[in-house]
Amino acid sequence: MPKEFSDNFMVYKARNSGDGAASQWDLSADKNCVFLEMAKQKGKNDDGNASFDWQSKIAFKLGLSDIGEILAVLCGVQKGVGPLDSSSNKHKGLFHSNKSGNAILNFGKDDHGIFHIRLSVKKGDEQTRVQHTLTKGEACTLGVLLRHAVVCICGW
Repeated sequence: MPKEFSDNFMVYKARNSGDGAASQWDLSADKNCVFLEMAKQKGKNDDGNASFDWQSKIAFKLGLSDIGEILAVLCGVQKGVGPLDSSSNKHKGLFHSNKSGNAILNFGKDDHGIFHIRLSVKKGDEQTRVQHTLTKGEACTLGVLLRHAVVCICGW
């Protein structure tokens, strides 16, 4: 199946305090997934714009069920991804584990209508967390990418 996108969908959330973050979403039709990569802000470029530490990025491979969980949040079916913890009434996030470590992706919409994304990756004793918000427009664009990913992955 040919690659459907020539570019990633990128979201930059620079902050004057220097603790911003960025994410990029890439449909990988040949691997039947969407790769989410996130990086922390690391200062400014020579032109004064924020720069992001893509060399130290963390990644999460979204399979079909993961994509469905995010779409359920974007469509307003549920407030967060993953199983619902009945004691706290909060979603636990999407958990992935492999021989090099584990990762948890939290994606949800708060009571004010703001979308939040947080990715936490642990490898050995080292843990990295990156998070930012999405505007409603960014959330709409992400929804289009993820719906298209489902069509490509399923061959519909």
